[in-house]
Amino acid sequence: MKNYASIAVIDQIKDSELAIWKISVSTDGAELSGAWVFNSNEVEKFEGILEGSLIIQVCKALKDPKIIEKYISQKVELKDFLDESRTDVEASLAQFEEYVAGNERRYKEYMAIEPSARKLLPKIQKKQLVSPVFSDWPKELDFDRSKEFLDSMKKSGLLEVEKDELKNVVVAARVVQLLIQMWQADESERKIKIYVDALSAESTILPRVWLSKVSN
Repeated sequence: MKNYASIAVIDQIKDSELAIWKISVSTDGAELSGAWVFNSNEVEKFEGILEGSLIIQVCKALKDPKIIEKYISQKVELKDFLDESRTDVEASLAQFEEYVAGNERRYKEYMAIEPSARKLLPKIQKKQLVSPVFSDWPKELDFDRSKEFLDSMKKSGLLEVEKDELKNVVVAARVVQLLIQMWQADESERKIKIYVDALSAESTILPRVWLSKVSN
């Protein structure tokens, strides 16, 4: 199981300049780990930053798409992250309901047996289980609405940056950071519930659709 990933959030800030903000992801969470501004022709400088990292693009399009052409297999999308997160929540809640229904059925069958015969069988108890609580995942999220999303989650603090040109990329990076924190919290919630089978209980640091693109 992969326990570390690096994400490069990239934005076109001027016709000839790019901003990159890195996020380091591990089993301990997600941390903003560095920011850079490069001229588009300084390929050799930012290649080392993009190498081995998942890449997520803030702007709709780069002035020169060839800049990340070499790393196209590492590019990821917010939509894929959100789709898998919602699907996993729906599956986990369905699994919980199935477990509860199965326990109630087995308990009724057990109690329907004559007490004298029941003593010879393993005891079955009706379990009082609390439904798991997962994150409220948006159906869609555009980087143009990053600040609005952070405000709605009461997570809009710590967005100050020294350079104005980094404002958009740092807000986008904090959105990605928050989504990763939400994912890992959901994974923890799934893992501690007794209704989850061993396979489902295996937690990941990122959704599998993103994790599958991590090279190491």
